[in-house]
Amino acid sequence: MLNRDYVNGLIHNDDAFTFLRCDRSSPAFWELKKKEVMAMIRQLGCPTLFLTLSAAETKWSELIVILTQVLENKVITLEEAENMSYEKKCDLIRNDPVTCVRYFEHRLKYLWEILSAPCGPFQGYELVDKYVRTEFQVRGSPHVHALLWLKNALKYDKEKPESIERCTEFIDKLISVSSKPTKFSEELINLQRHKHSHTCKKYVTDCIKCRFGIPYFPMRKTMILEPFSDDEKLTKKEREEISKNRQNVIKELDKISKDQDNSLTFEEF
Repeated sequence: MLNRDYVNGLIHNDDAFTFLRCDRSSPAFWELKKKEVMAMIRQLGCPTLFLTLSAAETKWSELIVILTQVLENKVITLEEAENMSYEKKCDLIRNDPVTCVRYFEHRLKYLWEILSAPCGPFQGYELVDKYVRTEFQVRGSPHVHALLWLKNALKYDKEKPESIERCTEFIDKLISVSSKPTKFSEELINLQRHKHSHTCKKYVTDCIKCRFGIPYFPMRKTMILEPFSDDEKLTKKEREEISKNRQNVIKELDKISKDQDNSLTFEEF
């Protein structure tokens, strides 16, 4: 460290923090993980799917049964767990975050087995590899982001109209955005609805907006949207005008959907 050139080399090459590579959440740790992702992309190509998973502890009756047994030394049935008050469930979850995380990890392990199974949801497209990042939200619950690579997945080529058509068909085969509930999907649809909270609100020019841009403008079919080219870029005033018109259209659609008892709803602040 007494050699000035050596110290300058550490600073210039950003090597002074490499000893922190094993320290989770350090810049050096995430630099290493970023290189791992980039290496996978070079070897496997562009990921097929991006997956986000959040823990729904209050909805997992099996977890509530386990927490009651661990914390209160009491055995309850699944029906009793389902009928337990929301406040009581939250109290159990707060008092044993370790068991909650282990249970989430257990469910995640079996989810990967289901997705990898020949009879799983990716029939015809084998799950080749995945990259998983687990983080913890402010409330202490685990949250997962994952990149998935599927075998024989279609490659998007914006220059070929037939590629665009095949890719939209591929998307519709794996992903659904229908809000019409079925016997099995009603509860799942409710979990996918965005509800504005303090985490998504941002204050812009005397108004409140959702930082995710929700509600999204509705479309009749799946479309792959390309970013504007340099010649098509809009001015700030034009973007604000489009955003204002978009909000007005969504409000009108919301009124129509309510009048017609449509299942589509557009939540506003």
